[in-house]
Amino acid sequence: MARAGSALWLLRHELRLFMFDILGARKDPLRTGVNKKAVAVWLMLGLLMHGFAFMVLMAAELPAGAPALKLLLMVSAVMAGVFTMMMSTGLNTSVAALFERRDLDLLLSSPIPSRSVFTVRLAAIAATSAALYLFFLTPFAHAGMLLGQWRWLGIYPAITGMALMSSSLSMLLTLALVRWLGVRRTRVTAQLLGALSGAAVFLLAQAFNSALGPALQRFVKRLLPQFEQGAALGPDSIAWLPAKAALGMPLPALLMLGAGGAVFWLTARLTHGFFVHGVQQAAGAARVARAPPGGPRFRFGRGLARTIMVKEWRLIWRDPQLIAQVGLQLMYMLPLLAPMLLGRAVSLPALAAALAFLCGALSASLGWIVISAEDAPDMLRGAPCSQGTIRRAKLAAVVIPPIALALLPLCWLAMRQPAAAAVMLLTCTLCALNGALVVAWCGRPGSRGDFKTRAKGNLASIVFELLTGAGWAALSFILLLGLTQVGWKSALVIAAVLNVSLLLAFAATARFLRKKPA
Repeated sequence: MARAGSALWLLRHELRLFMFDILGARKDPLRTGVNKKAVAVWLMLGLLMHGFAFMVLMAAELPAGAPALKLLLMVSAVMAGVFTMMMSTGLNTSVAALFERRDLDLLLSSPIPSRSVFTVRLAAIAATSAALYLFFLTPFAHAGMLLGQWRWLGIYPAITGMALMSSSLSMLLTLALVRWLGVRRTRVTAQLLGALSGAAVFLLAQAFNSALGPALQRFVKRLLPQFEQGAALGPDSIAWLPAKAALGMPLPALLMLGAGGAVFWLTARLTHGFFVHGVQQAAGAARVARAPPGGPRFRFGRGLARTIMVKEWRLIWRDPQLIAQVGLQLMYMLPLLAPMLLGRAVSLPALAAALAFLCGALSASLGWIVISAEDAPDMLRGAPCSQGTIRRAKLAAVVIPPIALALLPLCWLAMRQPAAAAVMLLTCTLCALNGALVVAWCGRPGSRGDFKTRAKGNLASIVFELLTGAGWAALSFILLLGLTQVGWKSALVIAAVLNVSLLLAFAATARFLRKKPA
């Protein structure tokens, strides 16, 4: 048993919080403990991962001795992706540790030394980063043990070393941003960096299929001579250290653990003063609005609908953290729009489907903020005005931003193919409106701070959002395929009619399940 107030005692508490979080701990005070369904899902997923790893390693014939260059390349690509995702997790967890948990000021005022508090919090971030990737990658180590391929046991030290290093670098970056930008800007910047690093793997994979694909392929071909024996990236290069550690080579595995432990120790030893200073800034940060020059000005000329729309947009604009979370969806438009904007050949049906789905997803996110996370619903319900006008104004405030963003590429397309641009605009508008209506019908009330966890406990809304988004994406694909490529064949017309019927059925079911106001 760890002594109360010790670092081990505090670390055990942090790990318990992490376990309760991933196992779906109930928030109902009358029913405490973990969610047995969540535990069953994790166990089933673990069994499936072990079965998948067993089949992969059975099919793979790996020779004994030093790993081949091709195997090093494959494992290095996986490890690079894992490290990128670890940095994303570490940045988001560091922001939560500094600004969202709101318990560090209490811990730092307790008899526990500040260095111990910082070390334990950093260790908890490392454990959080390592746990998920160990869960998905260690089945290969376990399957390798059964098949006599002992080299895969190196996954344990490789992932542990990478987790120690990524968590330390994430905390150092967060503390540097606090020192450089201040608390408010750091929250947004760190979350944006975390989102960028998390989406980097997807964007890089899509870059090879975009207009940058030929240039990247030429770059890879020029880089191939560097992988030969004796070159800078040859088999003996330090660049392959993570891959060699994951493949069970003893010295690289020890070096990975040692490097991660050294970075972790230096971070905890040398920067806990910056940590305390950042916590003090976060606790004392107050947001005070500047007085407008010339005194307040009142304008009463706007109508009710316009006033509500401007109010909603201003509330979103004043929350840059929320903008960062919603804006992550827009990043996935970059690989889709790059070929069209650069004048390369592009599949308009695929582009139309992707653009419609993204408009629907962005509309659903904004709909949850504007409709479900309304700060004063009772005041609006008791206002001496038409509730229909308020609902329509809120829907307009949700639908207009996605359509405005979609107009940027569609205006460019309209100069070349006006009919295709008009059809894409119509489907994007209807998909955005349908997504907003689904949230208005099936969404549950919440607060803006719960944006990340809005899907919990609201399965119906999430399912209908995905179904309607996929349905409008499929309809956009069918319409653009018939308009620009194959013509209006009977099979295509039947598919469009069936798709429209399904969309109407989804909308009718979502409206039937709507939550009627009391």
